[in-house]
Amino acid sequence: MYVNEFIKDLYRVKFHEERDQVLRLDMNESPEGLPLDFVEEVKRKITPEFLATYPQKNRLVKQVSAHCGLQADQISITSGSDEAMRLAFQCFGERGKKVVTVTPTFEMYGVYAAMFGMEHVPVGFNADFTIPVERLLEAIDESTGIVVILNPNSPIGATYTEDEAHAIVKKAGAVGALVIIDEAYHYYYVPTFMPLLAQYENVIVLRTFSKLCSIAGLRVGYAAGNARLIDYLERSQSTFNVSNVGLLFAEEIMKRPDVMENQRVSEQEGRMWLVRQLDGAGYRVLSLEGNFILFKPKGNARDIVAALKEQGVWIRDYSSGLLEGYLRISTGHIDYMRRFWDAFTALD
Repeated sequence: MYVNEFIKDLYRVKFHEERDQVLRLDMNESPEGLPLDFVEEVKRKITPEFLATYPQKNRLVKQVSAHCGLQADQISITSGSDEAMRLAFQCFGERGKKVVTVTPTFEMYGVYAAMFGMEHVPVGFNADFTIPVERLLEAIDESTGIVVILNPNSPIGATYTEDEAHAIVKKAGAVGALVIIDEAYHYYYVPTFMPLLAQYENVIVLRTFSKLCSIAGLRVGYAAGNARLIDYLERSQSTFNVSNVGLLFAEEIMKRPDVMENQRVSEQEGRMWLVRQLDGAGYRVLSLEGNFILFKPKGNARDIVAALKEQGVWIRDYSSGLLEGYLRISTGHIDYMRRFWDAFTALD
């Protein structure tokens, strides 16, 4: 039986461990989630008839397009921004061409490069944790098919200036390459490159409801671009790719900017509190943009992750590259940051 050559030996890491009743600080989710009263209010709109009906995305498309200052045909609602990434590679990823990213970055871009028969060209961060923009530009050439920039970048949280983004998009456009601008951590970091869509034909911006909006479990995101690019993404989607429940929660969140702002303020207060504790204890802390903190522990990072996991506190460590020996903590309400800090300091 035939198996796609790019899938057959593709290495994937799956995240299917049971995570109930643990403090989830390992995957940049919101540890506290949305306010309970808001969730209960939305749940009351979920009827048996509602669940029996195929999803309709038009309402959310109109809300998102108005929110972004775009036309409805410039928005495609997707199953998280992860599906939007895959669709972009499926539509615009030419086999044999290069995918240029910085490294470290979100792992799925390398996975999709391999999946669609492209060559991943990772450009390493500078030693001072700044983005290597000049080397990134040098890596873009006639063999480049896709350039990916995350703003802010995950896992480091570094950001691009407007001039840097223009330079990257222009260089990519000159060689016929698409630029994917991943804004998964928008709202934690307000500046956006969405205005580039009015100036360039080779840009797609991705966003998700998984981070600040705290509905990672419902898998809702979107891609924004010019109408021609979005039409291609829409053609390649499955017929009903986002559930009714996911759409409903996203619609209700878009109606409540106060809820989104409270989520943002709560996360920022918790993050700054934890940074102060780590700084005061003499740790090297990297806290730029996004709902996460990186720091260098005094002991072995992997051992610390394992010890905390036994206490029901899950965090992330890095074992290679620029971040070797660092720990990453997803940030949220100060109560959850205190729980982490108490568990961490109890290890000494």
